[in-house]
Amino acid sequence: MEWTSDNVLAALYIAVAVMLIIVLYHTLFIVVDLRKMLRSWRTISDQVENVIMKPLSITDKAMEWVMGYLEQGKKHHKE
Repeated sequence: MEWTSDNVLAALYIAVAVMLIIVLYHTLFIVVDLRKMLRSWRTISDQVENVIMKPLSITDKAMEWVMGYLEQGKKHHKE
């Protein structure tokens, strides 16, 4: 069998097609793994946000309660 330019070009096209299929196959698994990682990062960041925001919201409610109490005290004091 003699290798002509058409045969070499066809072989290269086949090799490129096979390599492209392999790359797409691996890319599929990489994307699925990245989705799993991002989902776990989102869960972790939500938990960290809850840990930080819960004390802040309690502090905010306590400050509102204290401010309301002081404003009521001023009203009674002025009367």
